[in-house]
Amino acid sequence: MTNLLFPTDFSSNNNAALSWVRLFARKTGATVTLLHVFEPMLPDTTLPTLGDPGLGVAASQEVEEISRQRLTELADDLQGQGLSIQTEWRIGSAEDEILDVAKSISADLIVMGRSNLTSFFDQLAGSAVSDVAGEALCPVLVVPAQTDQHDTLAVPAQVRTIAYAMQSRTTQSDVSAQTDSLVEAFDADLTVLTDDKLDTATADLIVMQLYPQSGFLDSLLHPNRTTALVEKSSIPVLVYPMPK
Repeated sequence: MTNLLFPTDFSSNNNAALSWVRLFARKTGATVTLLHVFEPMLPDTTLPTLGDPGLGVAASQEVEEISRQRLTELADDLQGQGLSIQTEWRIGSAEDEILDVAKSISADLIVMGRSNLTSFFDQLAGSAVSDVAGEALCPVLVVPAQTDQHDTLAVPAQVRTIAYAMQSRTTQSDVSAQTDSLVEAFDADLTVLTDDKLDTATADLIVMQLYPQSGFLDSLLHPNRTTALVEKSSIPVLVYPMPK
């Protein structure tokens, strides 16, 4: 692994994901690209304007500058921990910019934090993670937020046990190709689980292949639980992209 991409919005939901970034970077020696995508809110010109419209522009510029500063501070902190860091700051759609940066740096892995999906806006964030996992050309590690950010007993980032989510189209060669390097690097134990056993998985990491759905009939014959796992799993999920 050479290049690792970590998109961040600086929220507490990213804390757990950042621990996994450190783990993989230290284990592999990969360079970490920290990405922040600034998504400015566009005013609705159909509504009446109250006050000076320039105030909104000034506020947006201030938030933009703060985000740039926080990205620099995070990069400095991680470099101080001995990691190789570079930064990218973009304006636009988060999903589009994440995918574009991943392609431009030839990312070997994208690590994304996921909220606990307790509100409407959390669900939008969860959808963004699913979209990236479904479109990326490289594996995507989706890390759920800790249930309690102040919980000192939170599970640390570690890979001692791996559960592979076996699907109807998965072959043993697929399993080997996607887990051998992980098992070797972390000296981890591997368990292969069928679909009905995933809900009771107790591993540190779940690995699974993403398969394309060609239509309604295909979704019935080959149900794909990747999206459900990405959005709801309490265990980090490493999603491999669709076969080309």
